[in-house]
Amino acid sequence: MNDKKREKVAAVIVSYNRKEPLSECLDAVLRQAYPVEAVYIIDNASTDGTPEYLKERGFIDKVLSPEGAPEEEVKTLPLPPFPDKTVEIHYVRMHENTGGAGGFHEGIRRCYESGVDWVWLMDDDGIPAEDQLAELLGKSIEKKLLFSGPLIIDKARTNSLSFWPPFLRKVENSLENVVPCAEDGIVYGWVTPFNGTLISRKVIEKIGNVKKEMFIWGDEREYELRARANNIEVGTVISATHLHPARKGKKVDILFGLFGRVVVRPASKANIYYRNLGYIIGNYYGRAGHLKNIIKHTVYFLINSGFNIKGLMDFYRYYIDGATDKYYLPPKRK
Repeated sequence: MNDKKREKVAAVIVSYNRKEPLSECLDAVLRQAYPVEAVYIIDNASTDGTPEYLKERGFIDKVLSPEGAPEEEVKTLPLPPFPDKTVEIHYVRMHENTGGAGGFHEGIRRCYESGVDWVWLMDDDGIPAEDQLAELLGKSIEKKLLFSGPLIIDKARTNSLSFWPPFLRKVENSLENVVPCAEDGIVYGWVTPFNGTLISRKVIEKIGNVKKEMFIWGDEREYELRARANNIEVGTVISATHLHPARKGKKVDILFGLFGRVVVRPASKANIYYRNLGYIIGNYYGRAGHLKNIIKHTVYFLINSGFNIKGLMDFYRYYIDGATDKYYLPPKRK
């Protein structure tokens, strides 16, 4: 990497009630071969003792309350791999659980306002390899790639990916099958945000911030689609790796696959997904996308779910809410 201009990178880790994985993630971020300028920990009003745990580990000096507006504490710490460098730890305690979307929105906003060149985004249950940032940044600068991500390796099965690319759907999930798809070390057109995703501030300048109203399940996909719609190329750097639990969620074939598949979410939060799906389809796939999704979900609720009229009506209500970008219906956020 050309060091004539030192690129400033800030990491954002969004966390909710996972203090020990957060600590492991934070340790990995601070061990990077390319040093970060700052780390923004966005704590979505955790109730599991996260601030007390961070204080015990020396990352913060005082426990902040989730009451009122988001609070921030900043502490400067030595950076272990670099004796002559320090890093700023920004602990931001949100006043409520704003989901991944709200957390990343807050982190991106603060990073952008700080003036850094790049923002490195991840959840608290991922672990970046020690050279991940160096590999992402090196390739991004070399190839002028403004939106990149690593290979997301399944924590439990390290020869498999946590998020398998759709263009390899019929191929076995293994590293050996995805590596040949790369061109000069990058699989262009495919990325799985926000799991160690590196974005340039130029992206934020051009397309704005994450849509925080989405809460969970769709905000990262919408941001990627928005970038691509604005002619920002995305790609996965195969020399950069990030450990993460395998994708959760269930997909169900509709009429033996003739109508495709639908994603099944837990009933208590499914409406959040339906609303975000409506927004994404309406903005990026048009009328044909609407027709396809409405038909296959209607079939799912009537056939696969045994004439579940209430579920179908909820789907229609929330899907339309998102498709019209009104977001009036309240999500269940607990």
